[in-house]
This record gives sequence, structure tokens and C-alpha cells, in this order.
Amino acid sequence: MRENFMMNITLTRDLEQLVKSQLQTGKYATVEQVIAEALLLLEANNRRQAMSQKVKNLFDKTQAIPGVQEITEEEIAAEIDDYRIGE
Repeated sequence: MRENFMMNITLTRDLEQLVKSQLQTGKYATVEQVIAEALLLLEANNRRQAMSQKVKNLFDKTQAIPGVQEITEEEIAAEIDDYRIGE
């Protein structure tokens, strides 16, 4: 069950204009919808950054294993392309 909390916030003029411009697009009916969308995008971005850091850490660990050669960005891209086409 979701609980609603009342929270008053103060926005800078620039942020207020941004909210107003989003409302004017017609995509959002209320300020709350704009803010909710922004917060959900912030959360998704934070999860993506955390996952990127985990992948980087794993990559760094595997590259530190003796006998594992460093691979280039081009080799990584080629592996991804091969995977996508099923090779």
C-alpha cells in the first residue's frame, strides 16, 4: 500500500520554468506527475550507474588475472555484434 506524504519544496526559477514547460507539452497534467517522472528517471540513472560500476570492477578483476590479455574497445564491440547476430 502506497502512502502519500505532503512535502513542500522550493524550486529555483530555472527549475520552475522547466516544470512549467513540461506541463505545457500536455504530457503531464500536474506538477506532481512531472516531479514523479523526474524522480523515477533519477532512480533509474542511479541504478544504471551502480551497474556500470559493478561491471567495471568485474572487468578490472578479470583483467588482473594472469594470462588474461587486455582487450580493446573494438574487440568488445565486435564480440557484442557477434552475439547479437548469433555467432
